[in-house]
Amino acid sequence: MNAAVAQELWQGQTIDGKFALLESLGGSGHSAVFRTQLPDSSNQTAAIKLIRADREDAAQQIACWRRLVTLSHPNLLRVFHAGYCQMAGAPWLYVVMEYAEENLEQVLPVRPLSTAEVEELLPPTLDALAYLHAQGLVHARIKPSNICAINNQVKLSIDSVHPVSQILKPYSLSAYDAPESESGTLSTAADIWSLGMTLVAGFDQRPLTWSRSNTLDPGVPKSIPLPYRLTARECLRMNPSERCSLSRIKEALHQQPALPKPASPKATKPKAFVAPLVAVLAFGAVIVGIRLRHTTESQSAPVAPVATTEQQPTPNTEVQKPTAYSSRSGAVGKSSAKSSVKREPATERVSRQVVSQPSAEGVAKQVLPQVPRSARQTIHGKVKVKVRVAVDPNGDVSSATLVSPGPSQYFARLALDASRQWKFKPAGVDRQSAQWLLEYRFGRASTEVTPVESR
Repeated sequence: MNAAVAQELWQGQTIDGKFALLESLGGSGHSAVFRTQLPDSSNQTAAIKLIRADREDAAQQIACWRRLVTLSHPNLLRVFHAGYCQMAGAPWLYVVMEYAEENLEQVLPVRPLSTAEVEELLPPTLDALAYLHAQGLVHARIKPSNICAINNQVKLSIDSVHPVSQILKPYSLSAYDAPESESGTLSTAADIWSLGMTLVAGFDQRPLTWSRSNTLDPGVPKSIPLPYRLTARECLRMNPSERCSLSRIKEALHQQPALPKPASPKATKPKAFVAPLVAVLAFGAVIVGIRLRHTTESQSAPVAPVATTEQQPTPNTEVQKPTAYSSRSGAVGKSSAKSSVKREPATERVSRQVVSQPSAEGVAKQVLPQVPRSARQTIHGKVKVKVRVAVDPNGDVSSATLVSPGPSQYFARLALDASRQWKFKPAGVDRQSAQWLLEYRFGRASTEVTPVESR
């Protein structure tokens, strides 16, 4: 059985008697990834990846994963456990790692990164790579899908990490793989190439198109701002020995002039930090946001009335500072000292929410998803999610299933978790279990939900 089939058939099974395959997260023809939980009192969500064990490098792979368990760096996803298992009569390898729902690859199809975003994103990525290289390891898969964020930190996934001396024949190659990767050679210089290509993709929304048969270095678009254009150019040398080092990249970043700051009534410096990536709807696509420069939480525009149609909400009129992953232009705008804003308590981090209640006579308790303000600010229009719940005779939700998850896994999960907490009026002993359809509509100002009993 290949991994693509496994994604559909294995959900609900348990690996090694400890790790339940709770939800398929995707994968490829060679691997399958599921959401699971660590088997301890914390019930921490984790991700488990399975690959076939009947391969030449199986012993090397499991040894490498077990070594990664000992690594500790704030900008690397943790690896908790690795081992062998039997599934469908075949041997498989598995690795359990820290769970990250969002990654950079989900942003780029919608819009490029701003200079401010890259300025905050690149240093932790460089630190994580420097740590791996100091351990005699190479990442081997630096690309947008492996740049994630968890609890306000940028993190690299590391299930692809291998010793620098190992020969690893790739299943497939992409523009992010260095020219020498075709031979299976792993080197720190190959990571530098991948970093440069990721830098280009961040600004240009796609990697460069280049030929492995060409001896000339690929050209870097002039639209990429300095110093990142020069950095990418020095990373993308066909000859590995001519590529720049991580220390040189750090040096170049420290030498760059400071970004212009927006005008404001007071010369206060905004607090810079990384907020969690948030998957949202944007023109029919999924956006994930890492807020690296965050406007002060205590300044917020008045909450708009609940939209009753699919129209675009009216933009907030708030004094803004540079915000990462916030707009397509990514430009640093100018704030007017005369802008009128409504101040709310600094502790209010969740937007106000309302609920509509057609056909809700049988509902005893409604629970709405708690959506961070940073997530709402990236919504365009409405994000619709439909959940069907089965209700037992006591009025408790016995199961909840996504009927229509919409375009965002993040909001679908919020809706599903909230639906499990609803309470309905007891049906009595003469009635069987009932079913309700809960339609959530997430907007910038509020969340609406319409509960309808299924007959």
